[in-house]
Amino acid sequence: MHSMKQITIGNVTIDPERFLVFKDEIPIALTKTEFYILYLMMSTGGKVHSRREISKFVWGKEEINFPRTIDVHISNIRKKIGKVNNRDIIIVHKKVGYKYNEPMLNAG
Repeated sequence: MHSMKQITIGNVTIDPERFLVFKDEIPIALTKTEFYILYLMMSTGGKVHSRREISKFVWGKEEINFPRTIDVHISNIRKKIGKVNNRDIIIVHKKVGYKYNEPMLNAG
């Protein structure tokens, strides 16, 4: 689907070859959609992504039949990974989109 490479930021690693995510070297099970959303966030250095951009990356199309679907996936990623340095791994910019939490970019 995408040309992807392993990324480590702080204590979180995403490994596309094995389709795995690790926090403190402990594997975390994500769905395919959650995996792609997290990869997009981690690979773009704190860029804010609209729901349309996320949809295009994950499903190859910008139309979103159920816009809140992405919100649910983001919420699931946060629950599964938990807090990193007492912060959510992905944060929301109201009325704009989502991005990887920048303080964690500096932790790696």
